[in-house]
Amino acid sequence: MFIGEHTFKVDGKGRVSIPADFRHELTEGDPQAAASGRPRMVIVYGHTSQKQLIVYTYAGFRALAEEIRALPRGSRKRKIMERMILNLSRSTELDNDGRFVLPQPLRDKIGLDANAYFAGMGETFEIWKPETFDAENARITEDWLEEMGPDADPLSLLEDTEED
Repeated sequence: MFIGEHTFKVDGKGRVSIPADFRHELTEGDPQAAASGRPRMVIVYGHTSQKQLIVYTYAGFRALAEEIRALPRGSRKRKIMERMILNLSRSTELDNDGRFVLPQPLRDKIGLDANAYFAGMGETFEIWKPETFDAENARITEDWLEEMGPDADPLSLLEDTEED
């Protein structure tokens, strides 16, 4: 599971380190990593409105692709998911130092410059420009507290069966 938050510098070549505990998860999620020593991952950069990059383990992305493939061929849902997820993603691998190159177009897409913020999201992790994450997180938190009240317990959301 990817949990926690980390901030790392992005060097001039676009290289950035992956948090050590995330590296372990990426290795566990790539059947070939034991032999190569270089775990693969898949970055979904998505539509232009997406403010973050979503990173899957290699196995996790393959499972997602299978779920998409199970949708009826030619269906609207399948077409959207193929275009927004499968088409707008790229596979990469870590180097021997636990870094990867984040290509310039992806850095430009999310406005990333000197630092990358890694947000653990359980099955995935996200890469953000730190200031963008802070603003989006504050907006979501404020909306939730306005709706639920200042003493709201986030665990109460587990009891809510309504889908958002």
